[in-house]
Amino acid sequence: MPELVATDDVKLNYMQVGTGDDLVLLHGLGANLSFWYFGAARALAENRNVLMFDMRGHGRSSMPDHGYDLRTLAGDLAALLDHHGIERADIAGHSFGGIVALAFAILHPHRVKNLIIADSHVRGVQSATRLRDWPHWPAWRAVLEANGLEDPPSDDSIIDYKLLASLSQYTGAPGGGSAGGARAAMARPRKRIARAREMGEKGLNRWQTLLANTSAGKDFEDETLIDPDKIGELSVPTLLMFGKLSHCLPSADGLLTLMPDARLVVVPGAGHFFPLVKPAFFARVVELFLARQTAETPVRPRGRRRLREARRLRALTELRP
Repeated sequence: MPELVATDDVKLNYMQVGTGDDLVLLHGLGANLSFWYFGAARALAENRNVLMFDMRGHGRSSMPDHGYDLRTLAGDLAALLDHHGIERADIAGHSFGGIVALAFAILHPHRVKNLIIADSHVRGVQSATRLRDWPHWPAWRAVLEANGLEDPPSDDSIIDYKLLASLSQYTGAPGGGSAGGARAAMARPRKRIARAREMGEKGLNRWQTLLANTSAGKDFEDETLIDPDKIGELSVPTLLMFGKLSHCLPSADGLLTLMPDARLVVVPGAGHFFPLVKPAFFARVVELFLARQTAETPVRPRGRRRLREARRLRALTELRP
């Protein structure tokens, strides 16, 4: 069951599942811990103690009027680890959650065993991208309009956290997968997606309240803490997972160049929200990566089918020099 931990200025809603080595999952902006709980977390919990929480201003955590800068958000994570007596953990983050994970690794390198960055747009290595410059935008605009988006953003709109969070209430959010995969998702009950992301009208209203009544909008824009020089100093083993169709893919190449111990997996046929769209795939690749860091042998599947699958995933996790 979800629980709360209180710091000086915020109450954080969190959930823990599984047993084993500690793994923290950080969601992106406009989402909450259910982004992980209804998918990848359950698979990862078979071998790990998975800790998820709603970032301040999100989900069921409180919404203070300030403190949404990376240093404070990283401090919230440190406080949660302290609450559970966790000195070091594997840290994984999707989208803006990956930015927070990078900030935490820079500020507290001794507390990070391994780092997983899933489809994060890192401004220090990737300039702003407009919708017109993203080749998959026309297909996704059609999908979004078919799902009820009456006023799509201008082609000149910059793809940022605010835009993604505002659009993610619709089934088949931008970058969720291939256009064909999004159309298939349209046939599924919208209730399932709404439950997984708690978006819809309720989630959108909370997101708009966060931007209107707090310092969040301004704080989210400041990524000076994770400049390229500081990223290049990180020696922690890092898995970079990015969707082949994602607008964030240039960040993967930039991080791979800067980080001395980084590995890159490009997820075929997927975009920005692939951990939600393909949770089992995400969990398997993460498990293989973490298993390699703690033991020199990969996870051993049972049966020929699982053996073929493991070989395919091992090939995906090979390093690019």
